[in-house]
Formats: sequence, C-alpha cells, structure tokens
Amino acid sequence: MQLNPHKSVILGVFVLIVGGYAFMAANYPLAYIWATYEDLVGEWAQTYFFLAAAVLAVLVALQRTHYRWFFVVLAIACSYVVLEEISWGQRIFGFSTPDFLKARNLQGEANLHNLFTGPHKTLLKDLISYAVALALFGYGLVYPLTQSLHWKPALWLDKIGVAAPPLVLWPFFTLAAFFELKPLSFNEAEIAELLVAVALAMTALHYLVAIKRSLPRSSVNWSRNDSLVLGQWLIVLSVTGVALAGLTTVAFYSVPSNQSRVDGRIERGIEKFARRYERYDRCDIANELYAILLQKEPERVFILRKMTACYTQLGQVEMAEKTLTSAIDIDLRTYATDPWRASVNQSLIRSYRLAGNTDKAQQHLAQALEIGVTRVQKYPDSAKAAYSYGRTLQLAGRRPDALEQFTRAYDFDRTSSKYRKAYYSARAASAP
Repeated sequence: MQLNPHKSVILGVFVLIVGGYAFMAANYPLAYIWATYEDLVGEWAQTYFFLAAAVLAVLVALQRTHYRWFFVVLAIACSYVVLEEISWGQRIFGFSTPDFLKARNLQGEANLHNLFTGPHKTLLKDLISYAVALALFGYGLVYPLTQSLHWKPALWLDKIGVAAPPLVLWPFFTLAAFFELKPLSFNEAEIAELLVAVALAMTALHYLVAIKRSLPRSSVNWSRNDSLVLGQWLIVLSVTGVALAGLTTVAFYSVPSNQSRVDGRIERGIEKFARRYERYDRCDIANELYAILLQKEPERVFILRKMTACYTQLGQVEMAEKTLTSAIDIDLRTYATDPWRASVNQSLIRSYRLAGNTDKAQQHLAQALEIGVTRVQKYPDSAKAAYSYGRTLQLAGRRPDALEQFTRAYDFDRTSSKYRKAYYSARAASAP
C-alpha cells in the first residue's frame, strides 16, 4: 500500500491517540483520568469530533452523490451522539436529572443511552457492547477490505449508497471494537468513542474532498497533490478538535459550580483508578493516588487500609503496620463513643481481618449483624437500614442475603446512585 501524505497523517493521528493514552496510563494516572472522564478533555474531544463528523456529513449530503442518504443518516446519528454526550445540555447548563430518568438511568443522568448501559454490569449492557463491537469491526475493516477485493456483496452495498470508510482507517475501528468490550477495565471504552468519532469525521472529510475535486472514492489512484490536500485538511480537523476540547475544558472548569462537580468526579476517579492499578500490580502508582486522597481526608480509614495492602505488596512492612495501626486507632476512637454504629463495626471487621486478628473481626461481625437485624426490624421501610445490613451480610459472606437487602434498598429509593450501584454490583457477584 502506497503511503500517501493523507495516509501518513491518518496513521500518525492513530499513533498519537493510542500512544498518548498508553503513556499517560503507565506514567501519569492523573492525566489519564483527565483524558477519560466526563466533562474533561477526552470527552469534549469526542463531542467535537462527532460534531465535526455531523457537519461534514451534512456537507457531503448536499452534494450530488448516490451516498447522500447515507451521510444524512450519519449526520443525524452523530448529532444524536453529541446531544447524548452533553446529556442534552445537562453538562453545560447543570440542570437536575428528571426524576423519571434519575430512577431508571444507570448513571443518573439526563440521557437515553444510560437507560441501557452505564457503570454497572448487566446482560443487556454486555449484549449491546458486543453488537457495537461487531458493527465497528464489520463496517471499519470487513466492508472496505472486501470492497477493495471486489467482493460482490460489498460492491452491491456501495452501489446502493453505503459509503465505506477508507481502508487506512481500519486500525481506528478495529481497536475501538476491541476496547468497546472493556477487556482492561481501564476506561478504555472512552478511548474507543474518541477513535470512532475521529474515524467518522475523517471518513466524511475524505468523501467531501473526493467529491469536490471529482476524484474516485478510493484514493489508490489519487495524485500526490490531491492526497496532500486531504492530508492538510485532516491536520486542520485534528488540531482544531483537540484545541476546542482543551479550551472548552478550561472554560467549563473555570465556572465555580462546574469546578466543584468536576473536582468531586476526579476525586472519585482517583479512588477507582487506584484500585485498578492495584489489580495490575502497580501498587506504587496506587499508593501515589491514595496519598492524594489522604491529604484531603487524613482520617479516612478506607484509604489507610488500601495503602496498608499496597505497602504490604511492595514489601514495606513497617509502613504497612504503621498505616493499619492508624486506621484501627481512628475507628476505635469512634467505637468508644458509639459502639452500636454499624459502619464503624464494619470498618473494624475489615481492619482486623487485614491485621490477621480473626477473633476481633468475628466479635465486630457478630455485633454488626445484631445491629443490622435490629434496625431492619425496627425500620422495615428504610432504604438506609436495608443497605447497611446488606453491607454487613456481604462481610459475612452471605451474598444471596446481601443481594436481597440491596434490592430492598434500591426499591425503596430508586433515585440513589449509592443503592443503585450496590444493587447492580451484588447482582453481578451473585450471578452463576
């Protein structure tokens, strides 16, 4: 395959996106969070590239071409995705999620796609992910490849106006299909969305240049000058999309109400990614992230326990013992003033188990179970009581009973993201 200027640009953009994300994930976790979380650079980049794809598709649809209907559909689809990305204005204007969506949306947002997918594992979500991955693989690789081989079904699809993406874009679609299945559990689905957005925008731009310059759809026989023109426009598209994403992130973050919301999201992201780095045996990075959280909340026992586990894995025994002792001391001070608080007993169960003190752990487990039973009997319609008891039952290893309590809590209060998360997590853990 002759590497024309526009193909060099396309492959260069692919390497920059994938290499950039890989480099950030391996060395700069905070940058990776900013590049993959909502209302931040990565998601705004997705939004702008989908918007570019929609605008370019409209421009192609205005030309005299038998691909017109396809690009009309593409423009509508990309416009819908843009509106979903910003939750139909919620990202910008910050309005509250309507109660109907809040109770049913898996992420508690004002959009439609999270009625079916979201941060919690469900069978429907898995089916949709596989369907999307198959569609991306088929459209981005199989279709243009079979078309280049003059396969009759592919030629027929082209004849009726189904525009194939340039074959050089296959790495974008193929890797996006793979990442859509979330094999790494590292927010790679966000990278998939960016890859798809860029690939669709580049596809529409390719067709627009080809039609405007009266060139064949395939660039095999394009002159170097024609390829250079497309390459220049591809650079403009890429630089503009990234620049707008960066500027929008800065402008969005400069609004105080948005800043507090984004900071909270980043803080939750730090905690999630610290645990993910643990799973990949990168406890050095995990503890760096936990240390950031501990600066804000120096007596947060959960973080101290996680750091203890990391120090242990890193072989820093003295630091592990010191951190765990601090965690237990903090809980014991609370326990001394309120021994019948379920949460402090649950925390002590975890800490004593980590310390290897099974007798103390069992003592607090028995007390926590007693508290749980008493409270659900006294407050049978309380979501809070059911949720707390469910947490204790999880610690006791009684998964079916825990799921029952989380289901009750979620039924009592469908608008709570905490109860929703506990319900879906427990349901996934109880699945055969």
